[in-house]
Amino acid sequence: MKLILSASFYMLIIVLVTGCGNDNKPGQNTSTKSTGTIKKTITEIKTAAADHERDSAELTKLVRAMYKWYDTTPKVEGFAGTKKNPADTIYNGIDLAENSRAIEALTKTGFFAAEFLADYRAVAVRMDKELKDGSSLWIEGELPTFNDDVNEWCNCQDYPDRYWDKLTLTGIKYTTDAASFKWTWGDNFFYNVKAKKENGTWKISYLQGFDMNYYNWGWMKKHKTPSVKE
Repeated sequence: MKLILSASFYMLIIVLVTGCGNDNKPGQNTSTKSTGTIKKTITEIKTAAADHERDSAELTKLVRAMYKWYDTTPKVEGFAGTKKNPADTIYNGIDLAENSRAIEALTKTGFFAAEFLADYRAVAVRMDKELKDGSSLWIEGELPTFNDDVNEWCNCQDYPDRYWDKLTLTGIKYTTDAASFKWTWGDNFFYNVKAKKENGTWKISYLQGFDMNYYNWGWMKKHKTPSVKE
């Protein structure tokens, strides 16, 4: 990635030169002060660009490694349904103990920030609550009403072979020790991600498919569907 000096950058230099000239007091060397300020600003811009180039490479490496892990490593089911009786055909909750074990496994990968792990738990707790109070329904062999028929890790139904090698990041926006961006494997397909630094290391803090607002909560009540008897 090369540093591109835009028109706005040149405008900034002009403003600095003008500003420095106006602020000088009698006896000060205008040229020396202006040149020093400009050099400092250019150095800061170059340093920020270099930092972002390094961060971009680290984030790309993180996202690719995370999806390779996801697609090639056996995992603990984080949102398994529970039944009152083995013969029941309707799930009445989420196995929160197994969700805890899944979070332990996610933590050990080193890919995920505490913020993502908290979201992962919160989603399971909300699912459990809705299944228990009748706001949502999950019949065995069918999708629960709070989910769509897509994989929450990519919001997709299928994906290219070894797609993690194809992933690139776009629209990266940085704040202090945090970044938001989209990944894509091409084909005009994008997925939102956020990351943050924990102890100096980038970790995934948000995945679009685990956003609490993206689930179909309260589907049964919204559609006034009668409760299904077991």
